[in-house]
Amino acid sequence: MRQVRITEPLAAEAVAAVSDEFVSAVQEEEEMAAEVAEVDRLIDEVDRELAVQERTESVRLTRTFADARRSRRARRRAGREALRALPGRLDATAAEEVAA
Repeated sequence: MRQVRITEPLAAEAVAAVSDEFVSAVQEEEEMAAEVAEVDRLIDEVDRELAVQERTESVRLTRTFADARRSRRARRRAGREALRALPGRLDATAAEEVAA
């Protein structure tokens, strides 16, 4: 094989910089730091999403009091309906007793 000689000084500096072990190590560290930064950014994003989800769930839990109110109201309505139906039932029972 034949070796190629670089005659352009700027190109020679660029090739020397790329082939230098120290420069390569620095570039690798920069790439790893960029990857770590990306992973940290993703983790922060997931943490924010989880915090929002937790906040939403806690609001839903505090809203269970509204469900308790609804159930209490439903019980009262059922009680009122039973009381409204009671005179008709008493009349029917009284009529059965008289007939018997």
